[in-house]
Amino acid sequence: MKKHLIPLLCIYATLFCFSAAHAQKYNFERKIPQEIVPSAGSRIALSSTYYKEGDTSLEWRYAPHSSLTIGREVSMNEQQEQKYGITLWIYNEVSQSDSLVFQFLDAKGEVQYHFSYQLQATGWRACWIGFHYMKGKKQDRELKQCRIIAPSRKGRIFMDRLILPQEKMNDRTTPDEQIPYNNSLANRDLWHWCRVWQWEQYRYALPLKEKLPAEDINNLLTIERRLTDYCRQSLNKSHVQKAFALYEKCNIKRSGKGYTGAPIVAPDELDRKKNEITWQDVEIMLSGFAYAYIFHQNKEAKMNYFKVFDYAIDQGFAYGSGMGTNHHYGYQTRQIYLSAWLMRNDIYQYANKEAILDMLRFWSALQETRLPCQKGRDELLDSWHTLLMPKLISALLFQDEKEKDRALLSLSVWLSTSLVYTPGTIGGIKVDGTTFHHGGFYPAYTTGALGMIGNFIRLTLDTSYGLEQSSREVFKHALQSMRNYTNLHEWSSSLGGRHPFGGGMKEDDIEAFGALALAGDLLGKGEGIDRELAADYLRLQLEDTPLKRKFQSQGILPAAAPKGFFVYNYGSAGVYRQKNWMVTLKGYTTDVWGAEIYTKDNRYGRYQSYGSVLIQGDGNPVSRQGSGFSEDGWDWNRLPGTTTIHLPFDLLDSPLKGTTMAHSKENFSGSTSFNKGACGLFAMKLMERGLKNFTADFVARKSVSCFGNRLICLGSGIHNSNRNHPTETTLFQCAIGDSSYIPAYQEGDSVLCDPFHTYYYIRKGNIRYTEGIQHSFHNKTRQPTSGRFVTAWLDHGIAPCNASYEYLVLIKPTPKEQAEALHTYRILQHDNKAHIIYDVPSGTVACAFFDEFTGNEDFLIKYADAETLVMYRQEQGTVRISVCSPDLNIAEKTFTTSAPSRPKVKRIVLPGSWDVEQGSSHSISVRAVEAGTEVSVTCRDGQPQEFILIRRK
Repeated sequence: MKKHLIPLLCIYATLFCFSAAHAQKYNFERKIPQEIVPSAGSRIALSSTYYKEGDTSLEWRYAPHSSLTIGREVSMNEQQEQKYGITLWIYNEVSQSDSLVFQFLDAKGEVQYHFSYQLQATGWRACWIGFHYMKGKKQDRELKQCRIIAPSRKGRIFMDRLILPQEKMNDRTTPDEQIPYNNSLANRDLWHWCRVWQWEQYRYALPLKEKLPAEDINNLLTIERRLTDYCRQSLNKSHVQKAFALYEKCNIKRSGKGYTGAPIVAPDELDRKKNEITWQDVEIMLSGFAYAYIFHQNKEAKMNYFKVFDYAIDQGFAYGSGMGTNHHYGYQTRQIYLSAWLMRNDIYQYANKEAILDMLRFWSALQETRLPCQKGRDELLDSWHTLLMPKLISALLFQDEKEKDRALLSLSVWLSTSLVYTPGTIGGIKVDGTTFHHGGFYPAYTTGALGMIGNFIRLTLDTSYGLEQSSREVFKHALQSMRNYTNLHEWSSSLGGRHPFGGGMKEDDIEAFGALALAGDLLGKGEGIDRELAADYLRLQLEDTPLKRKFQSQGILPAAAPKGFFVYNYGSAGVYRQKNWMVTLKGYTTDVWGAEIYTKDNRYGRYQSYGSVLIQGDGNPVSRQGSGFSEDGWDWNRLPGTTTIHLPFDLLDSPLKGTTMAHSKENFSGSTSFNKGACGLFAMKLMERGLKNFTADFVARKSVSCFGNRLICLGSGIHNSNRNHPTETTLFQCAIGDSSYIPAYQEGDSVLCDPFHTYYYIRKGNIRYTEGIQHSFHNKTRQPTSGRFVTAWLDHGIAPCNASYEYLVLIKPTPKEQAEALHTYRILQHDNKAHIIYDVPSGTVACAFFDEFTGNEDFLIKYADAETLVMYRQEQGTVRISVCSPDLNIAEKTFTTSAPSRPKVKRIVLPGSWDVEQGSSHSISVRAVEAGTEVSVTCRDGQPQEFILIRRK
């Protein structure tokens, strides 16, 4: 060990040589900065015994209550106080019930800010805290020095990676055992990763059983056997070679009471150039060594496994540690838990087993499950996806059977109570079956999350640790909604979030259908399995699996593809399905963001929700690629169905370097269904936000009525002042690669056909069409791409004023359907107030009322409230009618909120006297008015209300 002791007199001579107020990083590599001064009786030195950066740190040998002064000026205004702070790492060799006290003094020597740093833990721990969260008078923000007060007993600590002031504290700084009160943001449900220490204060709601019944013991053994099989199948074989190479690079060695080696830090402060590593590297080593030992009996791998575990704990990846910030760690640690379960017998015999087991339980967030899931808890999909299996493993790692039983029962209760319909835009499952993450409907986070719940159900099947029936019913709704908005396994690009050409059901998601089917009948038929879910499983599972054969042996046949119109207004969306094709309709509102754009993701995805109409029905199996959606050469301005301003890609690129998740200022966007979902209607008030390179006065009103294999698409009020670039409504954009393709024009200049036998009959609009190589840019890398496409659109010109369009989409028609296409509907109204069409074959009227509506004598509806979707069909003395307000009507407009959808009453007036059919919902009422009968419908959660009106005799 090398040390460079600094004479105290030399240091005192520099006590008042303060530095400027800008951020200063101290690495403690070559010399000790002159502004760092110990008090009498203590001393400082550079030391290589431990380090968190480079190969040395600052060692402080302190006397009781001595001090270490950092003569660093910090000058803040009120705004900077919210951002500034201090960050460093501290190595403590001896656990003690005492603390370091950090004080920040003004020019008079008075303490303005202070905080305590607890010393219970040994090893490296982060010390990150913003001035806003410190204690103290906080009357003077002109600070002259930082003083650290030592504990009441002599000792030593080591410091490294010191930054003072840290001018931009990490928003997700994590409270932990060292500074429990740090960062009030951690108490927000959004930052669930950062709440692990808060949850550690929970106490079990369930008591320990005095004696475990034999049945419970057998159930636990059954789950453990299943878990072992699961972990053996899931442990990553590819990590073996990587583990040995990484281990050698890390150069882990015993030193002092701990270790030295490649520093382990959170990804937010990771510097690979300095040979630093993070959780994922630890995961690779632990899983790789576990695989080599378990499957190949490699004894060196076993030794390395425990050395890496000890090293990681010493580095701060340990119980009670937040590592500065721990956000999203779950995505980088899952394999650690699989390895621990398979290595459990060796862990139980290891000298440092308690530290390992404590670390595993703490970082799995098992402590949260000591109580039922907190109402309003956000970001559940992350937790289900990344930490549910670690929680299950950690619960079963208790050696005491009664502790194991309580932990697993509590986990089951927590999971059951998390599988409820969540309010507002917080994460979880909504009443329409959509699943939310990042404050929006997000299938890319749904996949995997539902799969992990399915794994839990499968592992606990037929035991006392399974889920409650009510939670299984909610889970079934989410699974079948995913079945509805995917074809076969993939969702459309408009639902892709920041991954517009990626994502789909994974194997675990498909297996979840089977697992839930085995968990019991949810159809009320009293059968041992849910045959509906089993049929879905047979349709989705393309491989030959034991479960597939089991269902087939019971006479269950694969389900047909979903059919009908599905309303998903929590996503401002509608999904329409017939035969083997799917249409996804997408808008956005004040409560629903239009696109998720990150620094390196979906840079050109602004138009994903500008009224897109995406048809997905080709490929073997059906897929985005097979249906003509290919990123290479994709024109991001021309998502089918959207009305957009066609911009150069440098202007379409998001104007914000970071995240853009723009909401509309309009609330009217979404869908409704009719006749028990046989048909449906989508409509939206499109408006663009006033961001850089956006056109703030760009507006349009759009609707799509869906009947049979026909989509009637209307647009009106298309207006903007952009005189540099044209406004368009895209009909289709299809990648055709090297395949041969017949010309798009079929009948004169008003009918086009895309490569997938879908016809477009343009009744109003200037058609443009191109075929050939398109040049574009990749949504993540911005690198040039190209591909062969056929594309058609309606050109509204430069700075259109009140432009409109009308076209019919006929999907995979027969010759007879082609001949009759234009006779299947009539336009009753097409302006800025309303889009109303009459579907001839079904006798159904679809109405999108954008503004308050007053009908003439030709309309059944004499009055309708603005922003209402209505569909109806007149029958003998009755009217079947559907009324919907797609507006979620959520009061709080923030990134994510638990504020619920509020009721909204919609009124329509019909001539004559009408009653509501007996047995209809209490949300529907009628009363006589001068013009006839006023029907009031209370709408909530964007759900349609369908009912029958009976004419009074």
